Amino acid sequence: MTESSQITSPLSNGRPSGKLVVLGMVAFAVSLMVVMAGYWELHTRPFRALQVAINKEFPDCGPRVIGGRHRSGSHGEPSTLRVLIYVKASDFNPEEDSPRRLQVVHRLVELSKQYQDLSQYEILEIRLMQQLPEQKWRRWDVAKSPAEWQAELASAGSPGNH
Repeated sequence: MTESSQITSPLSNGRPSGKLVVLGMVAFAVSLMVVMAGYWELHTRPFRALQVAINKEFPDCGPRVIGGRHRSGSHGEPSTLRVLIYVKASDFNPEEDSPRRLQVVHRLVELSKQYQDLSQYEILEIRLMQQLPEQKWRRWDVAKSPAEWQAELASAGSPGNH
């Protein structure tokens, strides 16, 4: 049998053919996309209704809601629900104490009470972020227990505290 009449395999000379490499890359990419989509679905599903409600109330704020315990390896971390929104530069400065900031924070707490079971969390953290053109971010956050938030809403006369 001559060399030219030998049957070639996909692994001729110990190297896979180009088609096999491309198919492997496509299969790997598809499997990664499926894993990422599944993880994202499981990670965001419990908070999706709250995120949608926040986005309706504050359009284009890019809400993010995350809940659970911080996985730093240390035990005893409090269970936290974190609500983050991006504030437009034309609205208000989140670092300055203002009636508008208080109004936004109270509304976020009310929406959180409405769409999440806050009894699961020891801390409800509200974070406001704002990016200014060619400047560093402005950030303000406050964290309190759900009971403290309830008392603050009640003392402020907020309509959502029944």
